[in-house]
Amino acid sequence: MDQDPEDVVPDELPEPEAGTFPVATVLLAEDDPDIRDLFTMVMEGAGIAVTAVSDGQQALEALHGAGGTGDDPGFDLLVTDMWMPKLSGLDLCRRLRADPATQGLPVLMLSAYGRLRGREEAMMVGATEYVQKPVRPSQFISKVDSLLGGRLVTRGS
Repeated sequence: MDQDPEDVVPDELPEPEAGTFPVATVLLAEDDPDIRDLFTMVMEGAGIAVTAVSDGQQALEALHGAGGTGDDPGFDLLVTDMWMPKLSGLDLCRRLRADPATQGLPVLMLSAYGRLRGREEAMMVGATEYVQKPVRPSQFISKVDSLLGGRLVTRGS
């Protein structure tokens, strides 16, 4: 019997060991505080260092403040909501792709809107991957792990 890929990563992940370095650094831009807290908790439980902000403008400022240059934008991944105040995830992604310091940063775009063209819109502005909310924590962390090159799965081995 085939196993559902969503069930490969458990909903509850073990706490990272004390004194271990984060396996990755993720910038999370999400305007809904409950969703932002949930995604932060899930990623931190997987050993990821998370910087969470509430809109696209704050995300842009965090990226510029990280001092990233060239092939290292200061974060390993950006997880962003598609529609936020001040600067949407779509506009944020457009700006990142136009800037040499951030053009290679993987972007996971999320949206609660059931728009048929959501994935197309995200990909057109340069998102690496798109997920429609609501999303199960196991599905979310599996997608994050995939974009991080499997770092979470291989951690500790």
